[in-house]
Formats: sequence, structure tokens, C-alpha cells
Amino acid sequence: MGIQDIGDNVRRHMKIRGLTIPQLSMKMGMGTASLSNLLNGKAEPKSSTLIKLADALAVPFDELLADTPKLESLRFRTAKTLNGREKAERDQLRHDSAIWLSDYSFLEKELKASPSYLLAHISSKEPRTAAMAVRDVFKLKREAPIYDISELMEQAGIKLRIRPFGFKKTFGLSIGNEDGGPGIVVNSEDGIPVERQVFTIAHELGHLVLHKASYKNPDESENETEEHEADLFAGTLLVPDEALEKEWTEGKGLHFVDRVLKVKKIFKVSYKTILIRLVQMGKAPSLTELIIKFSQDYKMMYHHDLKGHYEPESLSADESNPVAEEDPQELDVSDLMEERFSRLVRDAYEKKIVSISRAGEMLNLSIDDMRTLVQAWQEL
Repeated sequence: MGIQDIGDNVRRHMKIRGLTIPQLSMKMGMGTASLSNLLNGKAEPKSSTLIKLADALAVPFDELLADTPKLESLRFRTAKTLNGREKAERDQLRHDSAIWLSDYSFLEKELKASPSYLLAHISSKEPRTAAMAVRDVFKLKREAPIYDISELMEQAGIKLRIRPFGFKKTFGLSIGNEDGGPGIVVNSEDGIPVERQVFTIAHELGHLVLHKASYKNPDESENETEEHEADLFAGTLLVPDEALEKEWTEGKGLHFVDRVLKVKKIFKVSYKTILIRLVQMGKAPSLTELIIKFSQDYKMMYHHDLKGHYEPESLSADESNPVAEEDPQELDVSDLMEERFSRLVRDAYEKKIVSISRAGEMLNLSIDDMRTLVQAWQEL
């Protein structure tokens, strides 16, 4: 840990909380010049100063002393401009993801539970072909839905984390093998539907399979072609042609809206994903017309609009987005849960590899909340 690491950590938490140097100085009772010198690495802080900083920022003391970890194979793309606070949240996300991967690797090593990555051999660059190759690895029948995508990631040797990012301008990120991955981190910020989170896992998996070279340039801007390829991969993986054909045919006696809603529930995706897949399979000529028809029929049947209702003149700019802003009959948070990391933490705690405080740190729980969790573990 260096002086500059302390400055970087303080600046990151200042931005997250929207604090300026004068505001933080006032909260601490410290001069602005002294604080600036600390942030710029020109002065080594006393322990008493660090305690005041931690209190003013409402963060654990250790947070300010942590080394600033680096991820060399991070794929974090957004086409939207982030403001200062969002950039700080992004930097904190990178920091937390590096620590999470380090903890994950430690647990796997200590528990002798390091799985092999099963998808490294897939070399196809064609999204549909690669998606079906992935399903073959998992021994999934062509007409079968994926009931638990988080379990598939576990089987494949991919580390998965679901957590709020602090902003909604990107839905997920992925990390290559070089940093202890492969890993996928999904944004569960309030207002992001579970359907979007499921699709994000499949989308980031598409990047891991299709775009291996892109992880060598973590700070590149979003590549539109690669994003479309990852979307096509995800749609095909989650809703294969044979599976959609089977379920769509079985529901042919239903109204169009109910037919879509029934099928979307089966595959745990957005209604818009189903509409896109129907067009890709040649069952409808125009995605624009199909989305408008669904929106209008839905309003007629259920007597209210969907959020983000698309009008013809505004549709073209966003019609390729595979997930709607609101989904009728949404999935619940219980439909998508990552279990392996917490299971490893429990095993490590019960085998006395980690203390209760270390287990709480790994799970981002206070010591009191961790004690409550341990009690719940012991009850069943």
C-alpha cells in the first residue's frame, strides 16, 4: 500500500458521495491545502487523520489503506457518457471486482475446489454456431429452456457476481482468465429487470466465447459489431430455434399477447427478446411492426401502456435493444441467484479457514449481519 493508493481511495469515495475538497475538509476539520497534499501523495497521513477521513466518508478504515487493484483483462463497455459520480462508481466497481476475484480464487484454492473452464475450446466466431456449441457442452437439448443460467456458469467454471453498480448506463462486465476469471458481474441496480440480468449473463458469455482478443484492451470504447454479435449469441443460447418453434406452436390457440407472455416466462427473457427471435426465424417480416402490434394489443387487453412504449418515429433508434424497459409479468429476484461464492464462504468458515469477520468481509456483511447469517446456516 502506497501513499498514492490512499489518495486514490479517498478520491473515489469522495466522488461517489459527491463531496468536494472544501466540503470534506469542513467535515474533518482539516485545512484544504493539507487535504490536497494528502490526495496528491505529497504528504503521508497520520493515523488520526485516516480515522477522521474514514468517519467523514462513512467507510471502513481498511478501505482507505487498501492497495488499488488492477484488472488487466476487464471488458467494461458503455456507449453512454458517464458523469463524475458514475465514473467513481465504475472505478469502485473495478476495485471491488478485483477483490472479489482474489477472494474467490483464495477460497477455491484452500478448499481444493477449482473447476476447469469448459468453454475455452469453442473457436467459432459465428454467434449462432458458437451458442449451440455452448449448449452442446452443457448437454442441453435443442428444444430445452435454460432453467438456471447461474448454475450453468458454475458448471462452466465461470465466476458470477450479481450486484448493483450505482448507475444504469451499463448492464454488466466480464473478466478474462488472466485476472483469475473468467468472471461475469451483472448490474442488479433497482429498476433493472431480472430478464435484463439473465440476458446480460448470456451477452457477456458471448463476449468471452466470441471476442477473446478484446480482453487485451480493457479501456477500448464499445464496439457496435461485437455488441450485436453478443446479443445474437445470447438470444440463440437462451431461445434456440427448435425450442421457440416447439413452445410457439403449442400456444397457437392463445391470443398473440398471451402467447408471447407464456413463451417469455418459459425462457426467462424479455418479451422483446421473443419478438426479435420470432423475426429472426422468419415468423414476422418486421420487428418494428411486431413491437407496435404487441404494445397496442397489450394496452387493449390489459388497459395500460408499457413503460418505454415505442412509437413508430422513435423506434428505429433503439429497435435492436433486445430487452424492454419494462416487462409485463416480470420475473422475481428469486429467479436468478448466484450461490457458489456464498457456499464456498460457508465451507471455508465451517472448516475454520476464515474467521467470521473475514467471511463477512467477503460477503460484504457487517459483523452483526454475518452472525445472523451463521445462525441461519446452523438452523438448517
